[in-house]
Amino acid sequence: MRFLLMHGGWQGGWCWDGVKAVLEEQGHDVYAPTLPGFVDDDVDRAAVTLAEMTAPVIAELARRDLRDIVAVGHSGGGPIIQLLREAEPTRFARLVFVDAWVLNDGERIYDVLPEELSTALRAAAESTPDRSVPLAPEMWCAGLMNDVPAEEALRWYQRVTPSPEISMSEPLRLPTFATSGVPTSYVYLDADVTVPREKYEANAARLTDPKVTSSPGAHEAMLSRPRELAEAILRVS
Repeated sequence: MRFLLMHGGWQGGWCWDGVKAVLEEQGHDVYAPTLPGFVDDDVDRAAVTLAEMTAPVIAELARRDLRDIVAVGHSGGGPIIQLLREAEPTRFARLVFVDAWVLNDGERIYDVLPEELSTALRAAAESTPDRSVPLAPEMWCAGLMNDVPAEEALRWYQRVTPSPEISMSEPLRLPTFATSGVPTSYVYLDADVTVPREKYEANAARLTDPKVTSSPGAHEAMLSRPRELAEAILRVS
């Protein structure tokens, strides 16, 4: 199979390295890009748009003429794979959401987050000159990597970058997604405490007859439990 692995907030394609290695061991092709705005000194985070974030990925898919793609989106990467399918509908065989947000046409990630979380993220953006959203180490360790010792979580934290707020505040244009008939899947992460499980279930319920499975690990299971997550992705692909 051919996989596109899409990161969520505060990270880049590097977060998928462990999962990518497992998939490649089994003979699969894997592409795990980093979106503009998620690399230090990359672009003006105050100005980058979702269209600019996805444009390099769309161009690379076309350059390599990649088809029959299983696109995997983690967290904020879920809406990104929705946008990619909207732009290139014939290239995708399945979309797999890993504790990810699933948006309707015209929605923003802010619209599906718990109110207290979206309020905190907006406040964090307002505290920075470029409206990027920094991630506190306490949130990373206790909220996203709560399945490993703090020392290990902090080692990964050294690679974290601020997220452009636009990735959460810009409405997505998805006029065909709901009726597209694209096969979908949802992977729940068993130790994820970022938001209540019911929030993820509500997002999965927006998909039409998805394949569903679960995998051990917290929200950043691709870092803490990459083999188990790769196996879960394969089960629903």
